[in-house]
Amino acid sequence: VCSVMGTDEYPGLAERFGVPIVVTGFEPLDILEGVRRTVRQLERGEHTVDNAYPRAVRAEGNPAARAMLDDVFEVTDRSWRGIGVIPASGWRLSSRYRDHDAEHRFQVGDITTREPAECRSGEVLQGLLKPHECEAFGTTCTPRTPLGATMVSSEGACAAYYLYRRLDLPARTAPSAPILEDSSVV
Repeated sequence: VCSVMGTDEYPGLAERFGVPIVVTGFEPLDILEGVRRTVRQLERGEHTVDNAYPRAVRAEGNPAARAMLDDVFEVTDRSWRGIGVIPASGWRLSSRYRDHDAEHRFQVGDITTREPAECRSGEVLQGLLKPHECEAFGTTCTPRTPLGATMVSSEGACAAYYLYRRLDLPARTAPSAPILEDSSVV
């Protein structure tokens, strides 16, 4: 996405949410460099946009690719599995390409999908719930029998938690001071 769209739109998000945003490539060293830069920002209490992938990403993106997207698509409201409709969050083919638009040609624009009631992938997508906190996780919802969007894709949070068995570990507490029987001894 960033190789086409650039990074110019991200500083406001970093500021608004107070989190670092680091753009990386997909090679192992790229990812490690991205993690290093993220940790550095966190340690310094910073929240800026840092491009660790300059060989493919420029702040302004790829103007030719952006022009092509602007020609072919227009922004529209989209329904997202597990979340619902988010205004101006999707694309559809522009009227210039309407003859190629399956949604228009086959009149399937009113098809809706719903997650089963026991699936809480919408809460996982919004960061309100960790995958293993869902009652269906690992039982009725697995990569072989996914209930929601986050288990369907191998890149989904639930699928990753399932594959790598990532669970929250109990919080470590600092060792307490020894209890002294005689309060006069320090």
